[in-house]
Amino acid sequence: MKKTLLAFIAAVAIFSVIGCSSQENVPNDKNVEERQRMDLYISVMKEAFQEENGGNGFVAVKLNTLIGLSDQAQEEVLKELTTLSPNIYSFEETQNDKTKFELNADGRLNRSIDGTLLWVEVEEYSEGKAIITGVSWFGSLGAVFPKYEATFENGTWKLKLISMAVS
Repeated sequence: MKKTLLAFIAAVAIFSVIGCSSQENVPNDKNVEERQRMDLYISVMKEAFQEENGGNGFVAVKLNTLIGLSDQAQEEVLKELTTLSPNIYSFEETQNDKTKFELNADGRLNRSIDGTLLWVEVEEYSEGKAIITGVSWFGSLGAVFPKYEATFENGTWKLKLISMAVS
C-alpha cells in the first residue's frame, strides 16, 4: 500500500513538472500580439526618423502613444531604438529638460536641441494590418508625418508609404 501511494505521489509530481514546463513553451497570444505591435511601432518610428530628424544627440519617445504595450514592452521599444541614438529616453521623463527641449514664451515645446521626438498615431489596427503615422518632430517648424499602410507578412511588417505631411 505504501509503495502504491509513493508511486502515485511520484507520478503526480512528475506530471506536474512536465505539464508546467511544457506550458511555458506555448506562446501566449497576448505576448505574440504585443510583440507584433512592438515591431510595428519600432519599424514606423525608425522610418519616420530616416525621413527627417533633428539630430541623433538623443531620441525621446512618447510612450503614451504605444497603445497595447505593457510597461516592460515599452522599455524594450526604447532599447531597440538605440540604433538611432545611444541616448534614448521617454518623452514623459525628459519633456522639461532644458538641455533637450526649448520652450516658447507660452511654455510649449518650441524645438529639440540636437535630438528628435518620436511617436506613432494608430488610425486602424487589426490582425496583420494597420494604418499608422510615424512622427519625427524636432521643432514647431520641423517635423515629418509619414503615413503607412502596414501588413504583417512572414514575421515582419511591410510598410507602404501612403502620404507624407511636412512641417
